[in-house]
Amino acid sequence: MMAKRFAAVTAALCACLLVLAGCSSSGEKTARPGGDLVFARAADATTLLPPTTTQNEDIWTLQQVYETLTLNKPDGSGVEPGLATDWEESKDKMSWTFHLREGVKFHSGKTLDADDVVFSLNYARDQEDENNLWAAEFDPIKDVKKVDDHTVRIDLKQPWGPLPSYMALFAASIYPDDFGGHDAEYMAAHADGTGPFEVGSWNKGQSLELVKNPDYWEDGVPSLDSVTFNVVADDNTRRLQLQGGQADINQEPAPLSMSQLSRSQDINAQAFTSTKILYFNINNKEKGLDDPKLRRAMSYAVDRKSIVEVVYAGYAEPATSFISPGLAGHADKVDSSQFDMEKAKQLVKESDHPDGIDITIQIPSGVADRELLAQIAQQAWQDIGLTVHVQKLDDATLTTNRTNGDFQVQVSYATSDVSDTSQMINFLAVTDDSGIRSGYANPKVEKWAEEAVAEEDPEKQNELYAQIQQQVADEAPIVPIAYQRALYGMSRDVVGFEPYVLGTYGLKETKLKH
Repeated sequence: MMAKRFAAVTAALCACLLVLAGCSSSGEKTARPGGDLVFARAADATTLLPPTTTQNEDIWTLQQVYETLTLNKPDGSGVEPGLATDWEESKDKMSWTFHLREGVKFHSGKTLDADDVVFSLNYARDQEDENNLWAAEFDPIKDVKKVDDHTVRIDLKQPWGPLPSYMALFAASIYPDDFGGHDAEYMAAHADGTGPFEVGSWNKGQSLELVKNPDYWEDGVPSLDSVTFNVVADDNTRRLQLQGGQADINQEPAPLSMSQLSRSQDINAQAFTSTKILYFNINNKEKGLDDPKLRRAMSYAVDRKSIVEVVYAGYAEPATSFISPGLAGHADKVDSSQFDMEKAKQLVKESDHPDGIDITIQIPSGVADRELLAQIAQQAWQDIGLTVHVQKLDDATLTTNRTNGDFQVQVSYATSDVSDTSQMINFLAVTDDSGIRSGYANPKVEKWAEEAVAEEDPEKQNELYAQIQQQVADEAPIVPIAYQRALYGMSRDVVGFEPYVLGTYGLKETKLKH
């Protein structure tokens, strides 16, 4: 009898304590260390070797595994210390010296030193390696030298003020010297970085698992035990997995599904500030598409305001230039977004192909907004006399086609990887061998880009950037469509997930309620 009374009193006391604590009898979830985050996204990674890819799925994954001398600030305003604690420019502006963080270890256990940095940066700028897609970005560098075990000096061919920004480019990731005794082929399937996560397993085409780096140099992070990126190509399936609890984060939900997601009490649908620009990538080497008048006609025929409302549900703005307003060099006075069907038809008549041409738009399968965008463009371009087909392909084939120049038009998007405007200019308008393979080449644009990088006066630099943007608007080597916010659907159990303005996300700050 006494035992029964004691049990009843104990149960009542526990119930009172739960009420006072605001808890249910099953226990309320709280954000705390540990947990396994499941990330659903449309495409798999393609490589684990940073300079050999332009795919965001690769980049955003590898930025959790590898680190750079400097790191982009979350708001995109510049850089902050990474593997380098501080740096300074020489008085003659012909070199930069970086001081390395001490006690940092690679996932393999090797301690970071200057030899690793020298090797990594020389690999990043090796233009003779055809697999290195970013080497031209580092062309102003003359040499990388070890000063001592914790100091590296970068000598330049010419003054290069943006260098600290480019040291945050993922292609400048730091590996062990000589890849730790391995080769590039091995590193493409494995990884050995200093980041908060290391590669656990990779089931290609299905999932890639990252696990916590227990020896990470920054105290208290990461919180998560693991992050698994599951490949779920179809927009609707990703949405259902998020709603059903099979995924914690849905990367890039269809814009038209955002309102539906936001009605769920268990899901947080958010649109983050971004430098993301959606555009039609045009192969300027294709017959017909090599004519600026015809390309400009295609641009005039696109009603960007309607696209923003119909396709992107207001989560975007019409693109006036290929440089987004989130970057300092965006030119307000340049506007290539005019919608004028009569002007478009007239330009087709004035072109070398007045009877039109036959083109195919390549889009990724299962991505609703890209399909709708392609359908709208198909109708618009047919209305000005072109014959237009839409071809759905998997992401791997799209990437291969772009790399090989095997396309006429692709629906694409880009985000800036560094805080300096010159990177997006190089990627979209100048450096065809390491960018989008549009085949566009204009000596004036290249000259202005070189002058802008060397220019120390911000106003004069922005004037050069404006000239580039106007020239690109006039010749339409690509057709910018919209500046889109970064869309994510998240379980409300996810805490601290904040995508950066430049596109990536810092999963080391993310926690799970459990």
